[in-house]
Amino acid sequence: MQTISRCLGRFVSARSGAPYRALILLPMLTVLILAMLWVTILDRLRAEKAAAIHDAHVAARIEARALETHTLKTIHDVDEIALFVKYGYETSPATFDLKKYQAYGLVTADTALQVTIAGADGRVIVSTLPFSGDVDLSDRGHFRVHRERADVGLYLSPPVLGRISRQVSIQATRRITRPDGSFGGVVVVSEDPAWLTDGFYTRTALGQRGMIAVLSNRGFMLSRRAGDAPSRTGDTLPNAYIGARTDSEESIDPIDHVERIVATRVVGQYGLTVVAGLSVSEALDDYIRMRNVYVTMAAVISLILVGLSTWITALIVKLVKGKEALRRLAHTDRLTGLPNRGHIMDRLEAAIAKPHAAGRVAVIFVDLDRFKELNDTFGHQLGDVILGEIARRLTDATRGVARIGRLGGDEFLVIVEDDSAREAASRIGAGITSALKAPFDVQGADYSVSASLGVAVLQPGDRAFDLVNTADRAMYDAKERGRRISLTSMSVECAGALNHL
Repeated sequence: MQTISRCLGRFVSARSGAPYRALILLPMLTVLILAMLWVTILDRLRAEKAAAIHDAHVAARIEARALETHTLKTIHDVDEIALFVKYGYETSPATFDLKKYQAYGLVTADTALQVTIAGADGRVIVSTLPFSGDVDLSDRGHFRVHRERADVGLYLSPPVLGRISRQVSIQATRRITRPDGSFGGVVVVSEDPAWLTDGFYTRTALGQRGMIAVLSNRGFMLSRRAGDAPSRTGDTLPNAYIGARTDSEESIDPIDHVERIVATRVVGQYGLTVVAGLSVSEALDDYIRMRNVYVTMAAVISLILVGLSTWITALIVKLVKGKEALRRLAHTDRLTGLPNRGHIMDRLEAAIAKPHAAGRVAVIFVDLDRFKELNDTFGHQLGDVILGEIARRLTDATRGVARIGRLGGDEFLVIVEDDSAREAASRIGAGITSALKAPFDVQGADYSVSASLGVAVLQPGDRAFDLVNTADRAMYDAKERGRRISLTSMSVECAGALNHL
């Protein structure tokens, strides 16, 4: 701390012309440093956030492509089963045995709930699940579409409640064609719709609030899963899920109102769209943790800088005040508050140094008459009080027209600067004499003090010392001639006597 104080002291001393400028520059410098710090931090955070969002967009597109592949594989497996059964039944409907297909491993899809064959009239002929009675599928959309059109390949129905399995499933169907080309029925492969999403969703890739969905372009949802919630199926698509989508975008999910970065892929051959979404808040988890560290660090640094700046500012203020106090002590007479001998002489030197100062600068040497007798009679304490009052009156008499200082003891010097210095000094001298006429009231007693004045006007080649000596001699000349003001070669009568009551 002592080292810092010494450095600051030299800094303040070096800038003595404008000591308080440091008090402005230091806060400005602190604000500039803090602004640069926070701009850098905020710019870094902006870049990190943009990078995190960009990475999340890339990850969402990767997940959408992976979900597309998963969906294609699942539907392809289902379609293979439907084609095996279709061609086997079309080849030999009379001897077709579905159970042999199961036994030989031709119906192997883990997700197929059941495989069913319905005849041309819509009634179930055979199924991998046991059933009883007459099960009629002729009213189902996935049956009618093949009966009405021969060019429909694999048809995926909306999720429906199976009449044999009693479970909600997607019906993947293929048309059975008789040798003569007529409609012979349908092969139905019932698929668990949840497999489209449950078989794909992983927390590692999608997080706790991710979302995937497989949508039909016919306006319904085959399957949707978000986080740990059960998969949903069969819902009508919200408006936000319908229509053209960009490759990836940020949006708020209309179902659970979670903001996600969503990527889509169109599976054109099956009329499907797959969607993968990553939670924006989860994507920004690492960024938020880093942001908290950065902001905390910047806040701590800011507090340290502000505290250090405040401490240094207070130290500078203390040093400046100390310097001002020392300057006042060095330049001011303690008793009267007037400039002391050194300071008033410096001012006189400055006045003389001005161009064309000769004839425009004058000094008045003021000496109190028989002031020593007053001190010896009534004590220095009373004398000091009267000196203070005399200084006040002299200041009032010369305010705005001259500068006054105390040379020491009972002597004062007045500096006059005027184009007609001689006449101005005479007027000011008369004013000083008038100011001292009134008695001084000290603790209820009146005291009268007079003064002898000597005036000298600057001549070419004079120095300050010469000018003061000339005024001093003029003052003594006036004192010898009965308290008259002497202006070098002329005098003005000045009444003066030391009286006390």
